[in-house]
Amino acid sequence: MLRAFVLGIVQGLTEFLPISSSAHLSIVPKLLGYAAPTLSFEVFLHFGTLAAVLAYFARDLWGFVLALVAPGRIGSSEAAVRRRLVLLLVLASVPAAVIGFLLQDWADQQTSHPLRASVWLVVTTSVLIAAELYARGRGPVLPVAAEAAAEEDRAGRGAPGPASAGAVAARAGRRQAASPGSAEEELEHLPAGRALGIGAAQALALVPGTSRSGITISAGLFLGVSREAAARFSFLLSIPAILGAGILKLGDLNGAGESGAELLVGFLASAIAGFLAVSALIRLLRTRTLWPFIWYRLLAGSAFVVLLATVRK
Repeated sequence: MLRAFVLGIVQGLTEFLPISSSAHLSIVPKLLGYAAPTLSFEVFLHFGTLAAVLAYFARDLWGFVLALVAPGRIGSSEAAVRRRLVLLLVLASVPAAVIGFLLQDWADQQTSHPLRASVWLVVTTSVLIAAELYARGRGPVLPVAAEAAAEEDRAGRGAPGPASAGAVAARAGRRQAASPGSAEEELEHLPAGRALGIGAAQALALVPGTSRSGITISAGLFLGVSREAAARFSFLLSIPAILGAGILKLGDLNGAGESGAELLVGFLASAIAGFLAVSALIRLLRTRTLWPFIWYRLLAGSAFVVLLATVRK
C-alpha cells in the first residue's frame, strides 16, 4: 500500500511540474527497491492526474461545453472566444497524437531503463535553459492582445500628416485595454501559429526526461508567450494527451499486479498531488522562472545517474 501511495505522489507531482513524470516513475522505484509499476497501475496513475487537471480547469471546461452546445447562456462574444480556444487546443493536439501513436512503444522502452531515463533527464534540461536565457535576452513579454494595438500605434505615429484627436484617443484606449492582463486573456488572443508550435513541442515529451510541461512552457517562451499563459495552455493540452494515452493502454488493465485497494490509493494520491502541482506551478510562474526546476533537474538527474550506475539492486 505504501508503494502505491508513494508512486501516486511521484506521478501526480512530476506529471505537471517540469521535471518529467516518465523519468521519475522509472527511477524512483529502482532507487527505493520497489517493483516497477505495471502498465495497468501506470494507467490508473495517469487517470489520477487526468482527474486533477479536470478538477482544476472545471470552470474553463464547462465554458467550452456551453460555447459548443448552448452559446446563448454565456453570450455570443464569450462563446466565440471559447470556441476559438477549443479549436486551438484541437489543432495543437494533433502533432502529439500522431507522434504518440507512432512512437509510444519506443518511449515505453526508453523509460524501462532507469539509468537511461536519468541521462535523458539531465540532457533535455538544456531546452529549458535555452528558453530561459532567450526569454531573459528578449525582455518582458508583450501580451498577445497588446501586440496589434502597439503595432497600430507605431504605424499611426509614422503616418504622414497630423492625426485626428479621435484617432489618437482611439489608439490610447486600445493601449489601455490591451495592457498586461491575466493569462486567460492572453490565451484568448493566442495566434494559431503559436498554439501549433506549443503543440508540436508537446510531441517531444515522448522522449523520457523531457517533461510535457517543461517542453511546452519552453516553446511558449521561444514564441513570445508568458510563462503563466504557456503553463495554462500546456495543462489544457495535457487533457486530451493523457486521455488518449490512457485509452491506448486500456487493454493492459487486465494485467494488474496490484490489488484493487492499491490501485485506488495510487489513483487518489496521484489526483491530489497533481491538483496541488498544477495550482502551485501556475501561481509560481506568475512571478518566477523555471530556474528552480532547472537546478533540480541538473542536480537530481546527476545524482540519479551516479546512484543507478554504482548501486545494483
